[in-house]
Amino acid sequence: MKKWILISAIFYIGTIHSQKKIDALTTPTSPAASILGMQPSAILQSKSYRALEAALFTNFSNENGNSILPNDFGLEFMPYWANDHGISLEEYLYPKTDLKQILRNSSLSLASTQNFMLQDSTNTKSLAFGYRTSLYFGNSRDKEIIQKHIESLSQNQRVGSKIISELTELADKFKLKTKREYLTAIHDKLTDRIYQVLDKKSMKEAEEITKNIYDATDALPFDENNIDSFLISFSELIENKMMGSYEEFKSYILTRQGLNIDLAYAISLNFPTNEFKYSDVPRQSFWITPSYKFSDKFNFLKATGVLRYEWYNKKYFENYFPDTKVYKNNFDYGLAFLGQFKKFSIALEATARQSHSLLAAGTDSLGNTLYTKENSSDFQYISTFSYRLTEQVALTYQIGSSFKPIFNNNGTLVSLLSLNFGFGGPNVTDITSK
Repeated sequence: MKKWILISAIFYIGTIHSQKKIDALTTPTSPAASILGMQPSAILQSKSYRALEAALFTNFSNENGNSILPNDFGLEFMPYWANDHGISLEEYLYPKTDLKQILRNSSLSLASTQNFMLQDSTNTKSLAFGYRTSLYFGNSRDKEIIQKHIESLSQNQRVGSKIISELTELADKFKLKTKREYLTAIHDKLTDRIYQVLDKKSMKEAEEITKNIYDATDALPFDENNIDSFLISFSELIENKMMGSYEEFKSYILTRQGLNIDLAYAISLNFPTNEFKYSDVPRQSFWITPSYKFSDKFNFLKATGVLRYEWYNKKYFENYFPDTKVYKNNFDYGLAFLGQFKKFSIALEATARQSHSLLAAGTDSLGNTLYTKENSSDFQYISTFSYRLTEQVALTYQIGSSFKPIFNNNGTLVSLLSLNFGFGGPNVTDITSK
């Protein structure tokens, strides 16, 4: 019976840890969703560590002003995090080669819309595919801090199971019968164990944590004939009180200073006849997105830049959007500032665009085609507000003015609501059990 109690306690502790993610779910900004126009922002925020993310997008109303359900969907999948590869978080954050980091951070995205309308009002379907990866450039101090947090978490994870193991041994030895006898018997051992976890820095703090644990034991169930439930509840209580280290570590991961560079590519497909056998490629995009996280008093702030090159298939637009002015080459550059405040974040983005195309202007005396260069410029600014409902669900609203739209004549107003879901990815056990 005692073995089953210990196994149950350890299993419960593992369950609690497995639900704790190492980072916050971010705003849905996948390359595929961006190139389809679901997400107006030109800047792709760094992806969170999730094996799979799913996003729903809605503009609130259709052309008749009626409310609609989301019919635009985006998925982003990180193949590496679909399985446990037996590596520590430290090794993941600081792989021995840049190639390993690129592979581990690689993600594939897919987006789909059922309402891609051509100029003649034909309602068609469109898909988009994207890829991105990232490189993080930290420093030696950052590595030392991460290693210290990991060691602390590893010890914390073992506190609950160790205490319950010792408590069951004491119960057998001294025939403990009441809750008070159990708590008195283990008090000093629990305090000493917590003191060890704190690297022997403060016995006073260890005693304070023990006191907080014992103050909360009044509500724990106790039945002399069913000690199992008490022991499991006691282990749960210890685990909850010891999770402060995890919150500190997660906070550091979110605010750690350093330079991150994202590289991304996306391609869109349209099915003008709604037949799978016939499709066309309206446009393609390539991103270079550097971001820098500030430290100290400004550790809540991150600056992100973007260099995006887009090229449009002019023949496609001549066939299906004959009255739309399209430039073959588009170069976007911009800057965004993101402020993270616990569950809430706000981002302000400003992006400029330079566009150009070569137009046939006739022929010379030898019959060679002559070209003229046509140029244009544009500008967009967008505010993004995001709130994490849970560690795996985030609600985002964007408002602002976009670039002049190409695929519709609905104006430049941006008013977009999106819901992002995260699945899988590394958690506390991935950090501490290696």
